[in-house]
Amino acid sequence: MIGRESIRIDEVSMTYGSSKILDSVSLSIGKGSVVTMVGPNGCGKTTLLKIINNLLKPDKGRVLVEGMEVNSMPSHRLARIMGYVPQGHRISFPFKVRDVVITGRMPYISAFSSPKREDLERTEQALSLVGISGLADQPYTQISGGERQLVMIARAMVQQPSVLLLDEPTSYLDFKNQISTLKMIKEISRNRGVTVVMTLHDPNHALMFSDEIVLLRKLNGSREENVIAFGSPNETMTPQNIQAAYGMEVEILDVRGRKLLLPV
Repeated sequence: MIGRESIRIDEVSMTYGSSKILDSVSLSIGKGSVVTMVGPNGCGKTTLLKIINNLLKPDKGRVLVEGMEVNSMPSHRLARIMGYVPQGHRISFPFKVRDVVITGRMPYISAFSSPKREDLERTEQALSLVGISGLADQPYTQISGGERQLVMIARAMVQQPSVLLLDEPTSYLDFKNQISTLKMIKEISRNRGVTVVMTLHDPNHALMFSDEIVLLRKLNGSREENVIAFGSPNETMTPQNIQAAYGMEVEILDVRGRKLLLPV
């Protein structure tokens, strides 16, 4: 059930060198919702995700999570609230999958202490949640890219977050596993009341699995805003808005009650 505000983004701007990536972005994201950011490369999706997680400091503006500014929160406290799954995570040492996942418990383990029984139990639960219990004793370096992505989702979920941030969670996955992973993410949100903010390349996946969509465009030096539309999938993903974001024409088909975008 989508409830009160979970994340507030107030007038956030960000510049890299001489290029402005984000310009006065403001969004309000409800607790327990699945919100997907879509748009062309360079429109600021990953940058905004990192700002929400306090991995980047904006030039202007602020982000509040559950009423608290992220840049004023201790890192261990933020890690108990927010799980983050980046793109292309790499580990060179052949840790077992179980050992990689349990590192997500670090915000709960004091310095120089060993994991407790609760930490071990929650690790096994997270492995089961994403369907990779059978990989627990496999070296992380010897599993597929798609399986590594699931390990990172388990690692984020073992933090017991109320907010889950995912940057291209379907990267490296085949078509079947893309759909099953997105279904799993939506079930996590529904069953556990977790607020999900993710980026996706495929607008049709966003249409299928989102409560709300943020459609962004790349800034070109004019006074245009980043956010073209923010709202329900049907309201946001219109041919006019897609044209404004991507510079391409699409038509919308209704297939068994579902919307499908097709290039013209």
